[in-house]
Amino acid sequence: MRQVVYHRHAARYLRRMPADRKEQVKAAVAQVADLDDPQSHPNVRVMGGQWNACLRLRVGRYRAIFRVVPDEEIERLEVLEVGPRGDFYKG
Repeated sequence: MRQVVYHRHAARYLRRMPADRKEQVKAAVAQVADLDDPQSHPNVRVMGGQWNACLRLRVGRYRAIFRVVPDEEIERLEVLEVGPRGDFYKG
């Protein structure tokens, strides 16, 4: 299992979310962190543009943008942003 790290922006948005949605997002992120290959999850896609080299997890109408960071001891899954779909795809 990878260690899950929420960056400041993602943690701030999670605090403001309704409790049931927050738990859904956290459970989905934990599920992806347990996979050998995060891209094998059906709701994970590779991002491009400003999010190049990041992955996107779809959880209902919310999205979690993350990246897998290899480390000598344990890999980390860094959640960079969490929010509604429209917030990530604006120019």
